[in-house]
Parts: sequence; structure tokens; C-alpha cells
Amino acid sequence: MRRRWWGAWLLAAVVATTAAGGCASIVVHQRPIVGRETHEVVETTSQGPAGNRRAHALIRTGLELDRKHPAWAITYFRDAALEALPALSAAEGSPEAVDGRATYRRAIEYLLATADRRVKSERISWRAAMEQSGTAVAGRVALYDAALWQEVLPAQQFEVKGFRRTMGQGGVGAPVVIRMARSVENRVRTVEGAVDLTDPSEKHFPLQLFRSASAVVRPGGPGGPKAVLELRDPVREPDMTWTRGDGPALPLAYDMTIGLARQFHEGNLDLIGSLGVLYPSEYDGRTGLFMMDPYQPGKIPVVFVHGLMSSPGAWSNALNELRGDPELRKKYQFWMFFYSTGNPILTSAARLRSSLISIRDEFDPMERDPALDDMILIGHSMGGVLTRLMVSDSESRLWQAATAKSPDDVVLADEPKRMLMDSMFFAPVPTVKRAVFVATPHHGSPLGDAWIGRVASRLIRVPKDVLDVQGALAKLNGGDDVSWDFKNRRYATSVAQLGLTNPVLQAVSTLPIREDLPYHSIIGFNGKEPLPTGGDGVVPYLSAHIDGAMTELIVSSGHTAQETEPAIAEMRRILILHHKEYAADRRAIAAGSPPTLHAARPDGPTPLRFDEAAADPRIKAQVAHDQEPLDLRLIR
Repeated sequence: MRRRWWGAWLLAAVVATTAAGGCASIVVHQRPIVGRETHEVVETTSQGPAGNRRAHALIRTGLELDRKHPAWAITYFRDAALEALPALSAAEGSPEAVDGRATYRRAIEYLLATADRRVKSERISWRAAMEQSGTAVAGRVALYDAALWQEVLPAQQFEVKGFRRTMGQGGVGAPVVIRMARSVENRVRTVEGAVDLTDPSEKHFPLQLFRSASAVVRPGGPGGPKAVLELRDPVREPDMTWTRGDGPALPLAYDMTIGLARQFHEGNLDLIGSLGVLYPSEYDGRTGLFMMDPYQPGKIPVVFVHGLMSSPGAWSNALNELRGDPELRKKYQFWMFFYSTGNPILTSAARLRSSLISIRDEFDPMERDPALDDMILIGHSMGGVLTRLMVSDSESRLWQAATAKSPDDVVLADEPKRMLMDSMFFAPVPTVKRAVFVATPHHGSPLGDAWIGRVASRLIRVPKDVLDVQGALAKLNGGDDVSWDFKNRRYATSVAQLGLTNPVLQAVSTLPIREDLPYHSIIGFNGKEPLPTGGDGVVPYLSAHIDGAMTELIVSSGHTAQETEPAIAEMRRILILHHKEYAADRRAIAAGSPPTLHAARPDGPTPLRFDEAAADPRIKAQVAHDQEPLDLRLIR
């Protein structure tokens, strides 16, 4: 065990040095916004509208009551929000509107913070804390209504580091983050208004689910509570507007980044990535597609596939900026594939393939949602190799690289043999219609062959079922014609299979990609060695380049190219292009015409572009791959 932990430390140190893991470091700090010693002083003035003055006075009283009588304080904050409501409809930018919106938001934030403290100190439900103070709760976020929310806190209460930008919008109301649990006690299911948790999306949620929302307070109806706290979901409602009576549509304030930050930070995803490579058997049970939002019919899935010793956290900035874009949220839903990265590449690819096929049957068994048939895969590093295997036809090339004997000669139990056949023989996944490769070692990486790769391969605890399959393949009833590289125990690991001379990756690189499927490359370049022999420090350009790509963008970056601003802008450009083609196809089908035949390969060599930093004339590549294939001997 001591050797294993030393190995984990060693591999983590090397990955930190080479930036092979690609996980951004997300840090979330919580800070009080209501407290006797620290609260903001709210002055009652004689200036401004009477409603705003009354709201200020109510907030001040609520702050005085906050510690000793939180249930009373909640009612004062509630009434302050109601008093500030009329000012929300004042002329945009006027002093009345500015003051009214700030006061309204502050009242809601204080109400939520006080209610949360009461929930935790008195051990009552969040909804009960609100209702006991005369405030009903309305709205559904994700699959859940208020009966199943465990915590609702103002976004203002959190400070986040690790994201390049904050995604959301200003407006009326208060941005909040909601914590929900995937598993709910049976007694909660009987609460009036609770949702029956039978949606197939739920099994793809993390154990704890954090969601961003917008909170508003409005008057209650006749005979009901004095006020209603309403939560609105920016994923379900990308436009996020609120209309009061006959008034204008007002933008609702929300912050998508806070919910995502808590999802990554409190999920320990970096730790999972580090341990998943050395102990794949312990983490295989978590393999599969993860979702933060329920399945949304009509929206195209974008599936992110992380790389070696990594996790979905590698996509934190990409998810934040793409999912945080309301125009993209109208068109796409974003999923993540997690897998134990120490397993053989073909094993992980078989599991990704199974997940993509089965989720289609889970969500739409009657095949009524055409968006599910237009998936986009975006893979980083080794995840790009898995992505390539989703859009390729194995034919018999992988099997022939392993042995000259027939598959019928393999002696294995039914389940291990199925596992072997699924990893060796496959067709392109029919629901995937476009692929994006980011810093992908199509032809391998020198690190796989270097000393660190050899040490890491020996430390990885390969699962028994994988070893059983490998042993059967090596023996083949005592045959000696199995490739030595497939017999060697070290070659059962993903680290070794990423080596430049590994026969598994060499065989994968020859598989034909579906001819009608377009794909794109994003390649990192650290500027330390001229191209084409240089690269991102982990993957050489010559390995990351793939012929036939519709576009190829070189970004100034180490191996974490997927987190750079130019790379995310390129992903956004590709998503917009893809949806335009999808929408054109749907219009043609609706009109009774055949869909347009879209280009899947460039007319000539792949268009090569550089971001502004990588285009510096002092380091710009002299890459010419329009006349003849790149010479891979330069990196072997």
C-alpha cells in the first residue's frame, strides 16, 4: 500500500510538471453576508421613493433581529422585498430603479442566508423554515421542487477562484445556488408536491447536485401566504425574464459559474482523476456518462471525454463558458464521460461506446428526438483517442495486430469473451455526427515510453477481468504467434499504450473514420521547439495532427489546450456550425426534401490556423503537409 501511495504521489508530481492531467484548480470560499458584527449597514433615508425607504427600514430591523429571532427576521426581509417591488419597473438606469433593484436583491439574499442558518441550527427542512415565516415556495430546478432542496444560498455568499470568467447576467432578483441530493429518503417522496424520482436522468447525476438559479419574491394570492419565493432555472429557461402583471419583461439575475464551481470543488474530482489511473478497479463502478442537467429533448448532446489521470474537472472552463452561454444552452445539452484512466484504451473505449448507445435507449426508446442522433464528442488527450474509436470502424485490424488466430480459438467465459470482442470489433457509433480532438496523441506520446511511463505502468493495479482477457489472448491455447507487445503485462495499461511504438495505438491510428463524419483538431504548441517536431510538451504536433480534419487550430499552450480561451472559442464556433447544419436538415425534412449533403472532408489540405500568440513569427510553424504525409519517424 505504501508503494502505491508513493506511486500516486510520483505520478501526480510528474503530471503537475507536464500539465498532462488538464484539471483546473477550482477553489470555493464561503463568506457570511449577514451577521451582527459584519453585516452591511443599511441607512434609512428621507430621499427616494417611499417604498424604497420603507424597504431600507425593514431590512435594518431584520438585521437587528437576525441572531435572536431568525424566524421574525425572515418576515422583515420578505416584507422589505415586497416594498421594493414597485421600483423594479421604474425607468432603466434611473436612481429609483437602481436603488430598488439593489434593495430587492439584498432583502432576498438576507432572507435566504437567515433561513439557511435556521435550517442548520434547528434541523428543520428548508421549505418548512420558509413556510413557518409566512412565505410559500414555488418553482422547479432541474427535476426537483422545493420539497427536495437541501440548501438554497445566495451566490453572493461564495467567492470562486479558478475560472477565467463569470457566466450569467445582471437583472432583478438574487442569483442563488441550490444543493440537492440524488438519493432522497422515502418519507420525502410523500411530501405534497415532491417529484417521483423516476426520471432516467437521475442515475447520471453526481451524488450531490448543485444548480444555479434566480430567486424572486412576489405577493401571495388571496387567502394564501403573504409572499411567494419563486426559483427560476436558467437551464430550463435560457432567456431568463420575469414579467409582473402588465409590466415589461425584466431580465432575471443569475450566476451559472457558482453552481458549477461548487459541483467541481465539493466533488473532489481532481483526487478521483489521480487515483483512477492507479486503481482502476476501485473506480470502474463510476464509469459512465455524467450529467448536471436533466435530459432535454430537442437539444443536441455534447459529450466531453477527459484524458489520462484526469476527470470531468479538466473541462471546467469549457463547461463554464459553453454551458454558460444562453444561446448555446438553447441548442445543446452538455454531458461528461468519466472512466478509470489506468485501464487499457480499448477497454475504456468499449465502455464509452456502450454508454453512448445505451443512453439513447434510456432517454428516447421510440426514437422521436432527432437531436440525440446528432451528438458531438470532444476529447482531450487520451480522451481524444477514445473519441476517435467512437467514429472508426475496427474491421479486423485490431485483432490482426494481436494474433493471427481466429477469435473462435479464444478460451474464455462468456462475459470476459464478450468484453474482449467488444473492445476488438466495433462499428462507428451511429448517433455521433461530429468529433473534436484536443491535444490528442493519435500516434502516441514520448512520455509513454519514457521512464515515468514505465514506472507508472508497473504501479497501476490492472483489474482482474482485464488481466483474464489479456491472459487468454496471450495464451490462445498455447499459441506463440500472439504479438509480444500484447503478452507483456505492462502493455495492459493505458500509459504504456500511449507510447509512440505501442502496437495498440499504431493499429488504432490506421482505423478508417466514418467518411460522412466531420472532425476537427485543436493542438497545443508551447513554442519550445519548432514545429513540426515540437508540440505541447506532452504530445508532439506530428502525433496530434490527423489528416482529413475539416479544420486544425494551433493554440499557444501546454498540454491543457482544452482550457485556453482560443480553444474554447473554437469549440463554440464548431458548435454553432454544427447546429446550423442540423437546423437546415430539420427544415429540409419538414418540407419533404432530403437533407443537404454537408462537407465532411476539406476540399484540399486541412486548413491550418494559429491563435494570435502561436502565430508569433518567431515561433510560427513551417508545417507543410499538403504534398506528402508527415514523417512520423521524426518523433520515434
